[in-house]
Amino acid sequence: MIARRIAAATAAAAVLALIAPAGATVAEPTSTAPPSASTTADPGDGAIQQRYESMTDEEKAQVGEPVAEEVVVDEGLRYQDFTHARFYWTPDSGVTVVRGLIYQRFLELGGHDEVGVPITDELASSGGGRYSDFRTRDGAVHSAIYFSTETGAHLVTGPILEHFRELGEDAHFGSPATDTQLTPDAFGAYNHFVMPGSDREDASIYWTQPTGANAVQGAIRDAWAASGWEAGPLGYPVTDELTAPDGTGRYNRFNGDGRFPAGIVWSPDTGAHSVQGVIAQRYLELSGPGGVLGYPTTDELGTPDGRGRYNHFTGTGGASVYWTPETGAHEVYGGIRVRWAELGWERSYLGYPVSGEHDVPVGRATDFEHGVIEWHRDTGEVTDRPNP
Repeated sequence: MIARRIAAATAAAAVLALIAPAGATVAEPTSTAPPSASTTADPGDGAIQQRYESMTDEEKAQVGEPVAEEVVVDEGLRYQDFTHARFYWTPDSGVTVVRGLIYQRFLELGGHDEVGVPITDELASSGGGRYSDFRTRDGAVHSAIYFSTETGAHLVTGPILEHFRELGEDAHFGSPATDTQLTPDAFGAYNHFVMPGSDREDASIYWTQPTGANAVQGAIRDAWAASGWEAGPLGYPVTDELTAPDGTGRYNRFNGDGRFPAGIVWSPDTGAHSVQGVIAQRYLELSGPGGVLGYPTTDELGTPDGRGRYNHFTGTGGASVYWTPETGAHEVYGGIRVRWAELGWERSYLGYPVSGEHDVPVGRATDFEHGVIEWHRDTGEVTDRPNP
């Protein structure tokens, strides 16, 4: 248990240091040595005792009996331990009480030296859980410890806490299933959550300084996890889960490799699939799921010859975007795509597309490395021919 507490406290300190606003300094641990005797009344004298005596018998049973003398840290902080709780006094918040399993987790995380001083009593959350709010003594970081019977007590910190509450906390987004933790690259922080009605971790909020805090959940989160989370090709989320233009699908955008965008797009018919890099850029240029390409039906895949990459999409009559370093990313769809597939895709004599579909005198055409496929407006016929 001691090792667990040390590890938890160290992790909490690292998170606080990362998310503290630029220029802020998280307060150093404070001495808990009792003060020397004084003949004058200090601020907060008797406040904790008064609060305890004002409690009902039921409330006293919840916090238990005093188990230690009151500790005066300095003129701005006092506390006293009880069997199941700790009472705090500060000039700003007066007397607040952290108790029960939230109190236990608070101690495991390092108490007020790491998490901060409680600024509320234990309160009811919107989803039926319980929580207490905390703030570091310099005011730099606001945190809360949430408790539910399903997930236990966990710390939610800083901008992740703020966004969690914007999303409706446990009533709408879920109960925290982890403390706020650093990502393996130490560039960001995250919490995992269990969504209402679920029995597994199926939602997360990830934060970095450049991207802010964004939520990923459900099937999109599963696909992101399968790709390697933030360490994979998609990077960190830069949006919450959003609704597609048709009102049916959902998607998150990610920061990709920093040069090109990335995303995971979901619909009931196609499931969740990722689009990234130059293909994602072209997909967005064509209005994403609301455009001619529709929803992705595959993740980005490599072509059999090892030269290119592609995604397939629902589109009209089917659609694809193919990319190679030499040709760039170009879309092929409808009857022209059907004809190209019949010929053998990029392994046909035509090779890879070098243009999107465009107008020509006879109708529409797509240019390829070694030829062209045309759709004839008057007859509906689709023909292919090599370059001269």
